[in-house]
Amino acid sequence: PLGGALGALAGRTLDGAIFGGGRVEGARLADLAVTTSSFGATLPRHFGKVRTAGTVIWATELREAKETSGGSKGQPKVTSYSYSASLAVALGSNPILGIGRIWADGNLLRGAAGDLKVEGRMRVYAGTEDQQPDPLIASDIGMTDCPGFRGIAYVVFEDLALGSFGNRIPALTFEVFQADGSIELSTILEGEWGGSVRSALPDMIGLSHSGGSFAEMLQAINVAWPLSCDGSNGSLDIRPA
Repeated sequence: PLGGALGALAGRTLDGAIFGGGRVEGARLADLAVTTSSFGATLPRHFGKVRTAGTVIWATELREAKETSGGSKGQPKVTSYSYSASLAVALGSNPILGIGRIWADGNLLRGAAGDLKVEGRMRVYAGTEDQQPDPLIASDIGMTDCPGFRGIAYVVFEDLALGSFGNRIPALTFEVFQADGSIELSTILEGEWGGSVRSALPDMIGLSHSGGSFAEMLQAINVAWPLSCDGSNGSLDIRPA
């Protein structure tokens, strides 16, 4: 027994000299920079309830946290690293009522009850014309330079844990609620429509206008909800056929 103990002690001493004292370093990222979306990206307008991908409009570098465990009773010290990110994601260019579920890489990140499935905090800005700058963004770029993103609905994630997503910002999609009740043609067309009739589109759950002309959007609507046009009264009335 004494010989075995001495042999084990000698082995640990030799291992320590060769391998650096029994320390284990976990995987660590070399680049903590986050790529934001390109300038000029189109922000859609939403109507009803839709599931939409967001556009990253602000982000900090990834935040690294270091934790060391072990190192007693012959056990090696193990150093592990975890990462989180703070970012703002634009959802659309018109006001919304709120958001429901959120998916990250296709997996549920936020439940219908508003609970995040990973560590972090989240704030929702509905896109009103009087919304104030987010305090986290303001602390990063300065209050005088920080926009309120008025008229833009967006979400801010603060210290969102990234371990479940390969330590990177995942592809995010959001369940957006724009309004209660039926979707009206006049709401979709806004000032582009000269008619006065408010016509609902029955059973339409949601619609996103992601760019292009209103005529192209009306052509898409017409596939499922046939429309008719009447210009006999000096203005163009568009209504369900």
